[in-house]
Amino acid sequence: MQYFLKLLLLFSLMFIYANNCLSQELKDTVIMNDGMVFSGDLKSLKSGKIEFDLDDVGIVKIKFDKIRMIKSLSHAFRVETSDREIYYGTLHRGDKPGTIRIETKDSSVIIPINKVSTLTSFDNKTHRTISGYISSGFNYARSSNSGRFNFDGQVRMQTPRTYSDLQGSMFLSQTDTTWVRDRESLAANMYYVLNPWISIGGTLKYQRNFELGLARRFQEGVGLVFNVLKKNNFQIRVLSGLVVNQEKNTEGFESPTQVEIPFNFYMEFFKFSHPNISISTNQTSYISLTEAGRIRWDADTRFSWEIISDLALSIQLYHNYDSKPPSDKSRQWDYGTVTSLKYIF
Repeated sequence: MQYFLKLLLLFSLMFIYANNCLSQELKDTVIMNDGMVFSGDLKSLKSGKIEFDLDDVGIVKIKFDKIRMIKSLSHAFRVETSDREIYYGTLHRGDKPGTIRIETKDSSVIIPINKVSTLTSFDNKTHRTISGYISSGFNYARSSNSGRFNFDGQVRMQTPRTYSDLQGSMFLSQTDTTWVRDRESLAANMYYVLNPWISIGGTLKYQRNFELGLARRFQEGVGLVFNVLKKNNFQIRVLSGLVVNQEKNTEGFESPTQVEIPFNFYMEFFKFSHPNISISTNQTSYISLTEAGRIRWDADTRFSWEIISDLALSIQLYHNYDSKPPSDKSRQWDYGTVTSLKYIF
């Protein structure tokens, strides 16, 4: 009996040791150019930085140009390069410093780390990842006894072949007696990645803008996204397709269904050291197919400066134009600036 107990104890110890070794083996590893080694959980590469969940420390961000080697066997990754290639697989140590080896189902490829534009890890159970931001601000003038609150946010989910996001914004103006929702929007978008150049998808959108006489607009559309440029610190993409609108003006009149062709231009630039900043602009024009001569233009430009990790000061410049607004009594232009604090997750 004692012999069997000793044998059981021996096997238990061997199991615990083997399990611990396997756990250590599956930990992600990053080796810096100066020889420093990080062990933990590799999350992503975006905006020119590696997001790494460091053991016993938490999330740290590492500039990609400081990295000599990356190894990650604990997750599946989607790796997009500046040469317009997309790979799905695990990350292994490259044969030279500054490179990684990607093991896919069918092959193995070695690429320089500085060629990686985005690196997205997926949960092994759900095969998806979620990220986003929220920002808000408030200003008040005693002389006019008025104030304005703004809210802006986005949640983005990615899978190996799709990406979708939910984004919204709201502006509340304070009067002597009440708050007025004078400008707001909510949009849900989903796209399927056909190849490194093109994605196809659709959008559902709600808008409200009292300055342009718009009580509400519902919009449904489909389109193609073309990636013009995609580097680790600079991205450009364009979109076009077809959208359908249902509008109601501030006087309660509902317009007939509108059909438009959108043309969207999006550009984003990152500078990830001294200081950490990002600049983006999103410009969309709409040409009506059902109302002759009507042209709309929605646009915003954002500047973000990271004060501390995951917290940034954000400045937004927006403008909206409608050559034939829903209400004859309203203006054609609406524009403004917004300053807020932005939390990134």
